[in-house]
Amino acid sequence: MTEFNKFYKDKRFFFPILAFLMFELILESGIYTPFLKKNSYAANINRITNHVISKKESHDPDILILGTSVAYQGLSTRILQEKINPTGLKIQSIAIPGSELIVQHLVSEKILKEFPNVKLLVYVGEVTMPWVSQTGLGLPTLAMISEFSRFDVIPLLKEFEYTSKFRIPVIEKELETHYGISDISYILFKTIAYRRDMNDFILDPGKRIKYISRDRKNPNNNFYYFENDHTEKMSSYEFSSLDDCVSKTKDFNNPPFPENSNIDHKKAILDTCALSIDTINRLAPTKQAKTADTDSTRLYFKRLTRVFQNYKNKNINVLTVLAPYSYTMGKIGGPEKMEVWEREISNSLGKNSAGFLDLQDLFDNDDSNKYCYDTIHLNKDGMEKFSIALGDYLFTQITEGKVDGKIRK
Repeated sequence: MTEFNKFYKDKRFFFPILAFLMFELILESGIYTPFLKKNSYAANINRITNHVISKKESHDPDILILGTSVAYQGLSTRILQEKINPTGLKIQSIAIPGSELIVQHLVSEKILKEFPNVKLLVYVGEVTMPWVSQTGLGLPTLAMISEFSRFDVIPLLKEFEYTSKFRIPVIEKELETHYGISDISYILFKTIAYRRDMNDFILDPGKRIKYISRDRKNPNNNFYYFENDHTEKMSSYEFSSLDDCVSKTKDFNNPPFPENSNIDHKKAILDTCALSIDTINRLAPTKQAKTADTDSTRLYFKRLTRVFQNYKNKNINVLTVLAPYSYTMGKIGGPEKMEVWEREISNSLGKNSAGFLDLQDLFDNDDSNKYCYDTIHLNKDGMEKFSIALGDYLFTQITEGKVDGKIRK
């Protein structure tokens, strides 16, 4: 005990603790945030939401778009705005690549505090998502939620039913908790959340500084944050099936690269084809109406209802849109899936539903792969077609008062 007392009373014991706390306070101040790696999950959540808020004076939206990378890459806010210009309304996208529903909830809270005039939410869904709900927090989700107040985030882990498993060695028993030590540590400490990003920065600071310098010299003056300019097409590879897709792209680092393709494109196709195979296998037992309702769908729509509550509390109506995708995946959104979607959306929104728009078959009479960057993301041509279809629908619904009469100025 005497030796222990000497140890913790030694000033050298406190020096690393104080150094850690000082470094943590520096990171908490936000001084490192502008230096986050371009297009990292943490960087995206800050830059997209902050850009939208920074344009408040010139572009105060009546309509918001919410979703994942499918909406982020698949819809042009510029085209949508051009389509609805005659109505006098403004539209803005707060879609976040890679965002699970807990992230979309936090983004919605942040944005709605700044924009009191929102009258309609366009929620862009992916037809298979309810059947592949995650109960564990992945690193992308942790990276994004750690950018919000820990006092807001930690209670949501239980509310959104995330769990973390741990084993007690003495009794050899595995237990579950909503508050896993590694998850909570990631949320509480920026030194942990940013450790990989800072490691990248230290290894190649020139690349990061060059991007920041270029970004400052050429600021984004558009009211929207991003518009998809990818011209690469899945059709360049002439796949006959998902298995054929994996076979033709598994050696993604090496030629041949079809015209208008590259390593990044080929790798994205491989990743999404492999993911699509896994998703279809997981969907196989749910092809009948009696098996379409699963624990995963119940969890997904419970979470989605929580996201929608942000909008219902402000009497904002919600238009649900299902996005198009590559037909290489087959017809994954069959009638049994649509029955679940329509029923659960109706239950979630009630009188705040502004309709359900199914655009899965938007490319029905064309080769869908010429509009797709990979199996789930659209390229520039696909984005334009999707945006025009949704823009025309919104204009008609608004002018005819079918979305809701109160949306018209």
